Amino acid sequence: MVQITLNSLAHTYDKQPSESSLYAIKEMNHVWKQGGAYALLGPSGCGKSTLLNIISGLMSPSQGEVLFDDMKVNELRPQDRNIAQVFQFPVIYDTMTVYDNLAFPLRNMKVHKAKIHSKVTEIAEILELTDVLNKKAKHLTADEKQKVSMGRGLVRDDVSAILFDEPLTVIDRS
Repeated sequence: MVQITLNSLAHTYDKQPSESSLYAIKEMNHVWKQGGAYALLGPSGCGKSTLLNIISGLMSPSQGEVLFDDMKVNELRPQDRNIAQVFQFPVIYDTMTVYDNLAFPLRNMKVHKAKIHSKVTEIAEILELTDVLNKKAKHLTADEKQKVSMGRGLVRDDVSAILFDEPLTVIDRS
């Protein structure tokens, strides 16, 4: 994980920002220290998802800098930022098994099969997915799908950060 620093970061959806522009994110400075767990809290529409999308590189800020361990990443593509982002609605492959969904990021990185199996098994146990590892994702409940989506981020050891954008909203709390 990296330290993430925001320097004079602000964002508006106006194409040509002016003094009268409405900002989704007002100018801010903030540091998330390496290894910490942090939560962004606020009402719907206050800019939480926008901020996560800027950090991950899915959006560019209107002004300011995003730094990973003091290196400016504003111009880096999302895949070059090495972020695992888990969205509110599950992003999984319905035609694959749970095991294959969890293994997918590691296979793409050409991780050794034994390490893949170890990590998939570990994360499946943590997320209580062991009993459904051989089940096709299209047959899962909504909360199981979201656990698989979270697991795809958690299975990787190499990420700069894991960003969760309201991933628990579909999980059954019973």
